[in-house]
Amino acid sequence: MEYTFYAEQIYRLKEGIVQARVLPAQEAEALGYEDGYTAQKPEGRLYVDGFDSEAAARYHLEGLTDCKIMN
Repeated sequence: MEYTFYAEQIYRLKEGIVQARVLPAQEAEALGYEDGYTAQKPEGRLYVDGFDSEAAARYHLEGLTDCKIMN
């Protein structure tokens, strides 16, 4: 994997929120994620971004409007 941590973000248009979590590289890889991955899921639009540290991933998520970090 290219990064140590990945931020998984699901934009839930109906609820008007972003549901997010920080994943270690192993878990992201098991889900088939990589930096820049996007997909349309039944619950909303999924975006995945890679980061060199957990702190950097959390900082990114904390800057998103109406973001609920799940872990």
